[in-house]
Amino acid sequence: MIRTAFSRFRVLGLRDLRAHWVRSLVSTGVVAVAAALLVAVLGTYGSLTGSVEKLAVSIAGNADLEIVGVTGTGFAATELDVIRAAPGVDAAVPLLRSEIVTDDGPLTVVGVDASITALESDLTSAVSGSITDLARPGAVLVGPDTGYSTGQTFELGGTSLTAVGVVTGEGSQRIGGGNFIVAPLPVAQALTDRAGQLDSVFVLGDAADSVRAAVDGRVAVMSPDFRADRADTVISLTRNSTLMVSLIAFVVAGFLVFNVMNMAIAKRRPTISVLRSIGGKRGTIVRDLLAEAALIGLVAGLVGVPLGIVMGRYAIGSLPPFLVESLDAELEYSLPGYAIPSAIVMCVLACVAASALAAVQVYRISPVEALAVGGSETTAGPSGAFASTAAVLGAGAIAGSVLLAVTVDGQAALAAGALFLVGVVALCVGGTRVIVGLAGAIPLRWGAAGRLATATIERAPGRIWATVMTIVIAVAVIVGVSGALNNLTRSATTSLASLNRTDVYVALTSSDAVPAGATLDPSVVQRVRDTPGVTDVVEGQWAYADLGDELVAIQGVAEGSNAVTLSVLDDAVKAAVLRGDGVAVSRSLGLALGVSAGSTIELPTPTGIRPVKVLAVVDYLNAAGGTMAISVASMQDWFDRPGATYLEVTVDDDAVQATLDEELPPEVYVYSGQQALDGASGSIAQAGALAVALQWIVAVVAAVALLNTLMLSVLERRRELGVLRAMGASRGTLGRMVLSEALAVGVVGGVLGLAIGGALQYLSTLILGASTGITIDYSVSPSILLFGLVALVLALVGSLPPALHASRSTIVDAIAAD
Repeated sequence: MIRTAFSRFRVLGLRDLRAHWVRSLVSTGVVAVAAALLVAVLGTYGSLTGSVEKLAVSIAGNADLEIVGVTGTGFAATELDVIRAAPGVDAAVPLLRSEIVTDDGPLTVVGVDASITALESDLTSAVSGSITDLARPGAVLVGPDTGYSTGQTFELGGTSLTAVGVVTGEGSQRIGGGNFIVAPLPVAQALTDRAGQLDSVFVLGDAADSVRAAVDGRVAVMSPDFRADRADTVISLTRNSTLMVSLIAFVVAGFLVFNVMNMAIAKRRPTISVLRSIGGKRGTIVRDLLAEAALIGLVAGLVGVPLGIVMGRYAIGSLPPFLVESLDAELEYSLPGYAIPSAIVMCVLACVAASALAAVQVYRISPVEALAVGGSETTAGPSGAFASTAAVLGAGAIAGSVLLAVTVDGQAALAAGALFLVGVVALCVGGTRVIVGLAGAIPLRWGAAGRLATATIERAPGRIWATVMTIVIAVAVIVGVSGALNNLTRSATTSLASLNRTDVYVALTSSDAVPAGATLDPSVVQRVRDTPGVTDVVEGQWAYADLGDELVAIQGVAEGSNAVTLSVLDDAVKAAVLRGDGVAVSRSLGLALGVSAGSTIELPTPTGIRPVKVLAVVDYLNAAGGTMAISVASMQDWFDRPGATYLEVTVDDDAVQATLDEELPPEVYVYSGQQALDGASGSIAQAGALAVALQWIVAVVAAVALLNTLMLSVLERRRELGVLRAMGASRGTLGRMVLSEALAVGVVGGVLGLAIGGALQYLSTLILGASTGITIDYSVSPSILLFGLVALVLALVGSLPPALHASRSTIVDAIAAD
């Protein structure tokens, strides 16, 4: 039975694929691009979490727990003895990992002691054979990209060091990109000016509860893979929204496959009729057609995967800084194991699903009717009952998407976008007759060629509907995504406007990154205060902290600050925060923690757990898992972080900024309030840049699909075109007929696309507002009309080659078709 099915598939299915190789190649190419987009997105964002996971394995190895500072900036080394004394701890391995600036650029310093041998990791393998050598004064191991060789002596920060070995092998590039040194813990602490500090303690043993009890909230007790989970949380919004855009490419490809299968069935009506007359079952014929579609999907997936890998490798270099800065890992391309199977499965499913809809017409082919010479496209659209059901379900799905976007907070609201598009397609299925009727009515006034185009449209409602929907989806996605992201950027810029009230910022990070991490050297702060023209300096801090399962961005603010977290508060709450009476939290953090104004949060700090009152829950653009505002005095005291990570500087002359930039150390960044605003809003726009790029790729896919649909339609109607030539139609008439058909499709698709895109844009503003934590104002730009022209351009460009081909049809074509 299997041999019979394979023989039938080989003789009938594969022969047809070979005979109509252009049709097969077109379908495969468009679906392959959709697969490439999916692989690119999964590879890009998978590389972020994958890089963090690989770094954790390279350092932590077989550790059961990792102890880190509450704010991720280290903790007192005295906690090591507390951890080692906890019941169930078999080994506790301290580690310091910090970056210093040298004349040659940044250098990662890793500090270890002899207990590192208890871990089974890449770092342990590199160090274990050199433990004795590292005991010598000034002895260090160097990474492969430092430029140092074994036995070479060099200086760092006035300390003479000798390289006793070069760390090579697996994992060596994951630490500082290979530019690092491994030193005994006291030496590393001295080089980084962090005496008595650690960044991590890796614990072996089943001791999570006892360690938590011992440290009493002063440090965070985590799983060694917590950074990968954190990375997944940080990138989830941009990843999920981009993934949704990439999946739309499969919808566009599905419409093309639907049309191609429609044409294939129309062309093979005689063959199908013969099979039916000799006893072939409808189900068997349909399964053979679906097998052809599955083969096309499989080949498309295999072709698209390598292209997607190339696109993903390119994309990881264009990720916005605020996504990368909190990951603490050297980015390397890492394709998740599920990416390739997922892409191939999606290709097969898209092809089979689209072909199944087209293959339904096989059940309407009778042996007698299908024996007619030549075959033609089906005249039947969806039945009345089916269309009514689809319309009702589509309207329900659209209503449900709006309800979901309005009532659900957080990233779960992203599902509303997918539900909306499903509802739109279903509603348009129900409106097939209306859509085809509109497309057919437009060319009637365009002379003989127009009337021929109308006749062609009315005879092929399925093909026309799928072609219109290709344009509708492309235009709607462009309008919806671009409009929503423009609204987001505009609203975010408005919400961040207080940044521009500060004359000059001084920080250790650039203007497009959150100034978290190490604090400024006190001498730098004093030099800023002493600079002529500086009239006021306000200290502030940013830090990432773990609060339960949430990664929270905490901002320490002071009187006179123009911090956004202060500007959104009313005067009474602002004064209370500055006094240290409590904290203000973003809406997303309040939702995640289940707190509201008046609630109390148990805030873990290096000085113990601090109960703090929530004074307000406000709209604030999400940073990490949420944002908290606290007085800088409380932050310096509770988190044992004296100083500031950034300064807000008021000056009496614009030239002071240039003076500060020239006189401060090279690792210190000096930028204006406008640059801070541009950097913050630019990062938001950059986060959506990949989605915007993908939407235009989807538009290109739609253009190719449209061109191929029209071209294939002409190729499959050679007999009709030849007959028209035999009846006296001129070449120009045939060309204008194809152009009229395409123009009518473009007009209907463009108008519907604009209307649906405007609705999608409004829904997207609700979704993005729920996901980002701010209210996004909906506004329609006049440039939306340009996107309507995109539909006409797509239609006209796609129709030119088939119009030229149609105009060259001869009477001989009619004979050849028979």
